[in-house]
Amino acid sequence: MIMPKVSRSVVHETPSSAEHVRLAEEGFGGYRRLAHVLRSLVGEQSVEAVLARIATDLREVVSCDDVVIWELAGERRLTARHVDGEDEDELLGFVIEVGKGITGTAVLEQRAILSNDAHLDPRAGLVPGTEATPEAIVCIPLTAHGIRFGALSLYRCGAHRAFGDAEVDLIENFAHVAAIALHNARTMAELERQASTDDLTGLSNRRHFHGELRRQSAAAARYRTPLSLLLLDVDNFKQINDEFGHQRGDEVLRAVANILSRRVRVCDLVSRLGGDEFAILLPQTEWDEAVSIAADIEASLDDAIDLPAPVKVSIGMASCSAPCTDLLSRADHQLYVEKRTRQLAA
Repeated sequence: MIMPKVSRSVVHETPSSAEHVRLAEEGFGGYRRLAHVLRSLVGEQSVEAVLARIATDLREVVSCDDVVIWELAGERRLTARHVDGEDEDELLGFVIEVGKGITGTAVLEQRAILSNDAHLDPRAGLVPGTEATPEAIVCIPLTAHGIRFGALSLYRCGAHRAFGDAEVDLIENFAHVAAIALHNARTMAELERQASTDDLTGLSNRRHFHGELRRQSAAAARYRTPLSLLLLDVDNFKQINDEFGHQRGDEVLRAVANILSRRVRVCDLVSRLGGDEFAILLPQTEWDEAVSIAADIEASLDDAIDLPAPVKVSIGMASCSAPCTDLLSRADHQLYVEKRTRQLAA
């Protein structure tokens, strides 16, 4: 696949009169089909679903070899976020600079660019792993509500590769609505993230934790797999607030959250339930492994937080498999027993 470094004026292959008639007829039908696929596209809620839908729906209205959705990463880089076509393996993760190539130029100048003979551009570069073949490229910026998301590129090879005006117009209209759908999906994802995230620590919040606890408990019961839960709270946290102030207390909570996050697997869920209370949900984890994780957490806290006295936590644990019930109440009871024991020993 050719990746032109910059765009230039080229001599396009001009379709015949009969071809123009055919394209016009297909264009009219394409818009009717476009109205149908756009209804389903706007209904998608996740970003990944929107990206996949853009690629598959485009193939319903425009014939092409590859559809690539480029994502703007920072201010100056574009990465191939989603690829549907023959060169998927070679293009996924491919990076270009804004202002470089047809895609980069389209994003920088915020305009559609068509090159029906991209392979003739002497400044073109070859994407590693692809072959240099006659190729046409059309690239449309993806922008909605003033926010630049990246670009949409279509590639077509062979003797009849040229994109006609009707096709380009159809792709532009599609890209405009696709950008709005992508904006809506990202907005929805951010709202959902905020609704499930604790503002102070960035961990999962109580609401999200309880939903995941129900889901993981049901999965453990269904598949007869182990599930463990750790409940933690910071010992003498009120005293920390009283002696050092609430701002320092918040710093302690953030430090604890950071340590907990570093000591668990990707599949585990660390949550702040409120105040100085935290929870760690451990799927596929037996009791002995949960005990080991708890000991590691306690050891990690000893010298990790800058206070005159070490910060300690009390930990309550519970494990279960099928049937998996009352995990939270059992861990909470163990936490109470642990704190009571420490108080009596002090």
